[in-house]
Amino acid sequence: MDDEILIWLLRSVGLVCGGLVVANFVGAKRLGYARSLVGAEKLVRQIFYVHCGYIVGLITALGVLCLGWPGLFLEDGMGRVVSGFFAVFWGSRVVVQLTYYEKEYRARERFWDVFFLGVFGYLALVFGLVFFLK
Repeated sequence: MDDEILIWLLRSVGLVCGGLVVANFVGAKRLGYARSLVGAEKLVRQIFYVHCGYIVGLITALGVLCLGWPGLFLEDGMGRVVSGFFAVFWGSRVVVQLTYYEKEYRARERFWDVFFLGVFGYLALVFGLVFFLK
């Protein structure tokens, strides 16, 4: 596959990551994170919010890299390793959604379930292509 196509795909991943960052804030409000954590110990709430912050930060950084410097992922060595890591990272997110999340909730929110499966599958596919084709 031509490098220009892979660069275009990686830039599209950057846009998708931007959407995921926004979705994290919308989802937190829609799912009532704060309300659900009221009865939890303070340390548990703090750990939960720190984990969320780090994930959002990671997705933001990945999006910036894909938009600004997609060629880094196409380089031999570290670029290939990072692409392979993110292929596994996003692919495992698909597996988690299919096997771990509550089936009744997924059925009730079928549109969002399928939408996010598609998003995470797309991310895994693009990084997998970069890993295997470079």
